[in-house]
This record gives sequence, C-alpha cells and structure tokens, in this order.
Amino acid sequence: MSLFDPSSFRQALGSFATGVTVITSIDENGEPVGVTVSSFNSVSLDPPLVLWSLAKDALSLPVFKRSDYFCVHVLAASQQAISCRFASKGLDKFDGIEWTKGHANTPLLSKYAARFQCKTTHQYEGGDHIIFVGEVFEYDQDDTAPLVFHGGKYALAKAKESDEMPGDAVNVQAGTFSNQFFLYLLARAHYQATYKIQKTLRKENMCTDEYLALILFGMGGSLSIQGLHARMEHTGYVPSKEMLTNLQNRGLITEAETGDQFCLTFKGRELYICQLAKSKAIEEEILDDFSPAEVADIRNFLNRLIDKTNPGIPDFWQSDEYQMT
Repeated sequence: MSLFDPSSFRQALGSFATGVTVITSIDENGEPVGVTVSSFNSVSLDPPLVLWSLAKDALSLPVFKRSDYFCVHVLAASQQAISCRFASKGLDKFDGIEWTKGHANTPLLSKYAARFQCKTTHQYEGGDHIIFVGEVFEYDQDDTAPLVFHGGKYALAKAKESDEMPGDAVNVQAGTFSNQFFLYLLARAHYQATYKIQKTLRKENMCTDEYLALILFGMGGSLSIQGLHARMEHTGYVPSKEMLTNLQNRGLITEAETGDQFCLTFKGRELYICQLAKSKAIEEEILDDFSPAEVADIRNFLNRLIDKTNPGIPDFWQSDEYQMT
C-alpha cells in the first residue's frame, strides 16, 4: 500500500519543469494518431536513443504498442493550442493541422521546436505506464523557444541573461558596436516589422507622411493643419498644404464644416480601414511564432520603454482638439 498522497505527489513532481511534446504514429487502418506527452527524455547519444511513456489506460496505447515507428515533436512556445488539442479526447486531432507523411507514413507536424523520427526498439512496464524507447534516425530543429510545463501550468522558457555587460555592446574608442547594442536592436526591429507596411503603401502610391495623416484623421475625425502638425512633428514628417491638397485631389479628405479643418471622405475612410486591416494581418504574422506570454512581455516592455523615454509626445488616440468617433 502506497504511503504517498497521489495529489501532493503529483504536485511535488510538477516542481520539475518539462518540455511538451506531441508523439505521433499511424494505426492499422492508416489513420494518424497523436498524443500530448511531457515524459520525453534522452537516453543515449551513441546510439541516439530517446524514451517517453504513456498511461496504460490511454486510448492510443494499442496503436503505439503495435507500431514500429513514432515521431516526437517538441512543441514551440506558440503551440499551446496544439498541446491542448492532442491532450483532448473525442476530437479529430489532426483536423485543420498541417502535417505530412514521414517514414512508414508516420505523421509529421509542420511546426515544432524540434522533431525526432524514431524506430521503436524497446517497450517496458513502468507501473501504470508503458515506457517506449526509440532510436532516432532523423531529426530537425527550428530556432524557436520551446513550450514548457511547470507546476500544472504552461510556462515560458527564457534563455539565461548574457554575461555581456550593456556597456560592452558599444566600443566608442574603436567606433564599433555589437549586435547586442540596444538602440541598434530597437531600430532594426522597427524597420523590419514595418517593412511590409511600407510595401503596401507603395502599392497605394502613398507617402509615409500621407499615411500618418490618414491615421490621425481616421482615429479622431477632423483636424486643422496646425493640429496635424502638432501631432506629426515628432515623427520627422511635417504636413504641408501641398500634402493636404494632394489628399484632397485624390478624394481622400475634404474640408470639414468649420472650414479650417479637414476630415476623411468615405473613400478615405475605406482606404484607412483597408490599411488598418493589412497592418493587423502583418502584426498577426509577425507574432505567430510567439506565445501569448511572450507577446504580453513584449507589450509590457515597450509600454515601459515609452513611458520612460517619452518627451511629451501625444498619443494618436488622445487629443484635446477632437473626440473619438
């Protein structure tokens, strides 16, 4: 008779952080089978052996016991939904999931942090689990953070801080800086993140200053050229009468009822909404490989950085001159 309380024992075991994997195989009818597993581990480098275990009451156990091959997918931090899907019962787990056929038709998921195709070499009794040992004959790795499980919850794996001191990234005397120079990283991230947006603007024959003006009109309604200037001057793009005339000639803005302000036309609002949708799609594409926790960390950091460095720049959506519509 066990002296352990199962609940507290499970809680104690949960103190050990593990990666999350999806193990796949094929059943006797040729249908794909997959299950979420956190018991994956390495056994040997020579020969390359790995192991994992599956509960004896698992519905997929007979498939894996009969199969000669399986594939281990170490999930990326952005794949929490995949982990939950393959841990569920009564679902077509592969519905809507991108996968291809590997050796012996073993299902291979298209996204992963690492992937190991294995031949089953041993099966052992392990209490209420069966332990599978496999020899790796092919593997792939993607440079992305893995999904982690700790204390009964999903967690975020973070690399240990570099030993390089912030000042080491810039050598003023030599006139050099490394790729860890913070302002370089910030500038390059901004350039690369907005590159596709700039491409969409070129297709609309729109300059950056016109795009910024379109955003400001779209966010709030009507603005005078002075109000537009006050909200754009920090960007380095100063609005001019010529720019406003160009937007008018294209039918994107018109004079407001007050006479000294401008606002979007129906055509201008349509273009604004279209560009906003494209920007949102680009954002989703950029953040697709990041976990929700990583995205939250990025947003929190950027907001703190904005607060710390703000010289008094007004927000797009806060203005004394107009009200949100």
